[in-house]
Amino acid sequence: MKRIVPDSLGGWLFTVVVTAVVLIYGSTLVTYFIYRDQSAEVAAASQVADQLIVFKRLIEQAPLRERSSLIQALNSPGLRMVITTRPLVVGSDEVFTSRIIYRRLMAEFPEGTEIHTDSRIAESVGEERFPTQEEVRRELRRQRRAMQHPLRSLGAVLPPPPPPVALGFQPFVRASIRFGERTWLNARVDLDLTEAGERTRPFLQTAFLWTTLITFLIAILAILAVRRATMPVSLFAKAAERLGLGLNAEPLSERGTGEVRRAARAFNTMQSRLQRFVKDRTQMLAAISHDLRTPITRMRLRAEFVDDSAQREKMLSDLDDMEAMISVTLAFAREDAANEPAAPTDVAALVARIVSDEEEGGHAVSYTGPESLERIIRPLGLKRSLANIVGNAIKYGGCADVLLTKTEDGIEILIDDKGPGILEAEKEQVFTPFFRLEGSRSRDTGGTGLGMTIARNAIRSMGGDIELLDRAEGGLRVRVMLPVKS
Repeated sequence: MKRIVPDSLGGWLFTVVVTAVVLIYGSTLVTYFIYRDQSAEVAAASQVADQLIVFKRLIEQAPLRERSSLIQALNSPGLRMVITTRPLVVGSDEVFTSRIIYRRLMAEFPEGTEIHTDSRIAESVGEERFPTQEEVRRELRRQRRAMQHPLRSLGAVLPPPPPPVALGFQPFVRASIRFGERTWLNARVDLDLTEAGERTRPFLQTAFLWTTLITFLIAILAILAVRRATMPVSLFAKAAERLGLGLNAEPLSERGTGEVRRAARAFNTMQSRLQRFVKDRTQMLAAISHDLRTPITRMRLRAEFVDDSAQREKMLSDLDDMEAMISVTLAFAREDAANEPAAPTDVAALVARIVSDEEEGGHAVSYTGPESLERIIRPLGLKRSLANIVGNAIKYGGCADVLLTKTEDGIEILIDDKGPGILEAEKEQVFTPFFRLEGSRSRDTGGTGLGMTIARNAIRSMGGDIELLDRAEGGLRVRVMLPVKS
């Protein structure tokens, strides 16, 4: 799940936007395929309603003696109309196409017009056949003769249909519309869903394409909005990283929305307060150092007048230790390495130079790595840090084997020795100021306890880190990691 779930605010917002777009796109597809056939029925039913409205008005306006010939001229294989004295469609049903035609007709004709509609499916041409106008007249004459001669058998209202000819299933709509006292217009109209579907398909395809285009435009605009919304967060993260590398980083630009401006202003205020705090601490230590150097100088002068040479040398040595500790402490407080400007430096040459200087001093050191490897670092800070680590390896481990390698994330420097190593509980305490593993308080054997602290501060000011590891074959391994760009 950690690989699938995004780990950033921008990733979450992007996932939400993409999910919403996909849902919109999917619902559009589903809607298109669900209502594609229904839209064809709507188009076909609307066309039938329009035809019935036009034909009824034409028949109403025609003279009575011309209505039969007009109906004959309007009839076609897919449309059969006849005028009767009673409706051939007794009542309306609730089929979708019937309701569409019924509502359309009721909206066009005067209020109170009686209309009956129903929808059916014929399996042959002969089913549900409407009689012609001539057949209606013959039936009316037959009914009148039957009333004059009651003993004659009464025939059917409609003549028997001709033998059906199977032509497959055919949906059709029947309608009976009343106009006048005893006059009904009856119609049977075939529904051509294929033709209606062909007419509605371009509209649906155009709507589908427009919906897809608009969805992608919304997605692009949303992605741009997400990037704009999350940009201040990334800027704050980079500013915090720069502040962790050094307090002298450039302040944040106080531009953007109100919340971003207030957050940037608060961040810059915090940075300035930290700078003032460090500056005040450095000035305090500098003042203490200056004040301590004066009595140390007086004590040095007085020690020169001590007659006992052995005591005089001890006193002068203690005074030298005090002055050295004051200088180292002041350098640590000032963080000179963090204030050093970064510059392109050949790290391989710098490490090789440190190893060469120790070799000239007669120490057991070795270097393995490329001849040249350039990176943007603080050269003085890195040189002091590596020299301190190599010196500790020689001093407490008897030797120093330095390995420089290039990794995907940057540079890795390994310094191995063959000493007793460091206990796991003391590996982090080594970087605490004034902490010494050596039990004596002599600076010659235990140092000041600031070397590893200064080294880690310098390495971290370049975006790297230091790690202490145990070697399988015995001894300690110091791992220095530097990023690609410091």
